[in-house]
Amino acid sequence: MRRDRVRHTEDPGKDSFLDVIANVVAILIILVMVVGSQAKQGLTESVKRRLEANSPSASAVASAKNAAATVESGLNELQSNIKRQQFEIAYRNAERDQIQKVVLLAEEQLARRREQMNDEQKARLDLEQQVLAAQRQLAKTQLALESSAKPPPAAIPHLPTPMATTVLTEEVHFRLLSGRLAYVPYTEMLARLQADAPNRIHRLKDAPRIEETLPVVQGFGGRYILRRVDEEILTKVGPARRSNIELEKIWFVDAEPNLGEPFEEAIKSNSLFRARLTGLDPQRTVITVWVYPDSFDQFRRLKEQLFKAGFLTAARPLPSGHPIGGAPDGTRSAAE
Repeated sequence: MRRDRVRHTEDPGKDSFLDVIANVVAILIILVMVVGSQAKQGLTESVKRRLEANSPSASAVASAKNAAATVESGLNELQSNIKRQQFEIAYRNAERDQIQKVVLLAEEQLARRREQMNDEQKARLDLEQQVLAAQRQLAKTQLALESSAKPPPAAIPHLPTPMATTVLTEEVHFRLLSGRLAYVPYTEMLARLQADAPNRIHRLKDAPRIEETLPVVQGFGGRYILRRVDEEILTKVGPARRSNIELEKIWFVDAEPNLGEPFEEAIKSNSLFRARLTGLDPQRTVITVWVYPDSFDQFRRLKEQLFKAGFLTAARPLPSGHPIGGAPDGTRSAAE
């Protein structure tokens, strides 16, 4: 009887221990599940934040679309311009071909007319062609005459003014030589040349090159050279000879000694130089100074005075003994 009582009192203790173990295990499982769920949620939120940070915003997408539309519009406009240019080129080519046909027809008619002429009529026709060619050449060189022969490079001190620009407006010319500032009647002399040259062309019938003199203006005389350029051209009826009259060069010579004013007198308010500047518009007029090596210092001071008065200055350095002049293939003045 005693043994049975002992066995009955030990059984409930074992069951309680097993229940505790089971409860602890269950709690651990629940904790593992909770921790795993929270870790999964945190990882999901982290990935979501990264995706949101890396994905483009609506404004960026709109900006990219606008840029693409602009590029596409530019390409379309470029293609349209290319088509217009191609059409213009084709039209100009057709127009050129038509003009060439007219020229060839005129040359054929002229050749037939020439064959029917006697020697005197042929000589007269040749002279008329030379006169017409000379007139065309003179018309082409009217603007080019304002340019001068290319001078050798020379270093000149200059003010820190804006970048030099080619002179395309009105020019007034002066010369700095031996410390004296003289007005150069460049425009007036070119006008004399244009009036005198047509009257001298007939002399080129017997000579390939002639030299002529121009009247004195403001103490300066002028000289110029015309030349005849013969060339052969091919026509449908064969080679033909054509003559063109060209201006070779023009240059100035001193007709009086000591032209101009001493520099110190010229920069005063009551000088002839100041009087010539009166009435000139600084916005439309460039002062071109032909300067020799012995007057570089005076040129720097003159440029300062002109700069204060609002004028741009174009320097034309010349070597000692070289006259002021110009030629159709010369360069234009560059103002600063």
